[in-house]
Amino acid sequence: MKAPHIRTLIMAVLALTISSVAKAQKTSDIIKSGDDFLAVCQYDNNRPPNVCLAYVAGVAGTLALNWSDSGQRICIPDSATLRTTLDLVLQYIKDNPEKRNQKTIFLVAQVTIKNYVCEGSKPQAASAPAPPSNERH
Repeated sequence: MKAPHIRTLIMAVLALTISSVAKAQKTSDIIKSGDDFLAVCQYDNNRPPNVCLAYVAGVAGTLALNWSDSGQRICIPDSATLRTTLDLVLQYIKDNPEKRNQKTIFLVAQVTIKNYVCEGSKPQAASAPAPPSNERH
């Protein structure tokens, strides 16, 4: 290989490596606090960062699969997109500056529970079958 081609190859590998490290850094930044999430995930154009969408999807999806301690269940409507949910989280963080130091997972959970709690009551727990009687007929 000629020297110019090797230099180009080295530059391409270096650029990819730096890009991967930057993406990993963004991922670790957004989970620290609401302030960090806001710094990385605010967007002015029409495309929010994928890492932010993925994080919100993971937290909201996990909540939708599980019952909360209070028996509330999360039902994310078909009309709710990841982007609208991300926008709700960003707005919540902006509107509640006193909570910005909280872990991002708690903030996303608060928004998800506030906006997507299922309608209806807590389901009744199934009762255990009665033990067999010891009486003989």
